[in-house]
Amino acid sequence: MNISEKFPENWSFVYVADIHVGSPRSYRYQPSWNENWQTARRQIVDLAPDLLLVGGDLTRDGATHTEELQSIKTDLSNLPMESLVIPGNHEVGNKWSATSPVAINSRYLEHYRSVFGPSEWTALRGEGLNRVRFTGIDAFKLGSGLPEEADLKRWLEALRPEPDCPHHVWIIHPALFADHFDENDYDPADDRVAWYFGLNRGDRLYLWEIMKSLGVTHVVSGHIHCRRVVEVDGVQIHLAPATAFPQWGDRWPDGDDTLGFLRFEVADGRIGSEFVPLDRRSSLVGYGPGGNPPVKGRDYSVAWEQPPLKPVVDDG
Repeated sequence: MNISEKFPENWSFVYVADIHVGSPRSYRYQPSWNENWQTARRQIVDLAPDLLLVGGDLTRDGATHTEELQSIKTDLSNLPMESLVIPGNHEVGNKWSATSPVAINSRYLEHYRSVFGPSEWTALRGEGLNRVRFTGIDAFKLGSGLPEEADLKRWLEALRPEPDCPHHVWIIHPALFADHFDENDYDPADDRVAWYFGLNRGDRLYLWEIMKSLGVTHVVSGHIHCRRVVEVDGVQIHLAPATAFPQWGDRWPDGDDTLGFLRFEVADGRIGSEFVPLDRRSSLVGYGPGGNPPVKGRDYSVAWEQPPLKPVVDDG
């Protein structure tokens, strides 16, 4: 979709990701993550941005629980500002792997689309030197071999540069890279975490060529749960923090896994950024396994509230 609206001369947007809102009717639940989101939500409302970007992993298990998708969609729609959303692996499945029962697949993708609509969009906001184009995609489709990957590539290759638009911000859930832009593919047998967090080299270079042809100025991603800013060919690449829980805080000397979100100010032809930490971190304790367990074997009898959620998308 293409949308253009009248914004103030100087305006702001917020990027938040990895909020992982779950349900006590599920086989696992972390109330602290829900409470952290409510803290971030309140802080975002107080900041009164003109636009909210939500960079994936909205839910704990939205890939299989329609109720979680519907609940967070309603929550976002009740905010006093517009929000633009892309899915994360907890909505559409993990990075593709032939051995993973919860890898990205067409069932998960259709399930997400049935609630949120298309996972790819491009939108224009602001005017003049403060005009910004935003493009969001489900980058997990790249390298998957699914029919939806071919659809995504056709969509990307049909995009055209926007005249007189000095800024183009892309949001994706997986990072373009784990450590540095020119890295080769990680072997999941040697470093599965690095393999899991970043795009494979061929997919990264393909997407980068598209981005550069369309005047990319910023790329913002989630997934890693650790904040870092890297510049590549004049493009600011923001690895964003999470609100749910931290990860990888000791991976890089310039990394910071403090929980929070990013605020961007669009003024005088420039986009400035700042980190906004959560002003309170929840200590509530929940239950259930971490990671990405398959649907088969999930124990819903442990749910705190009955009747429990039921998975609507199975493993196969």
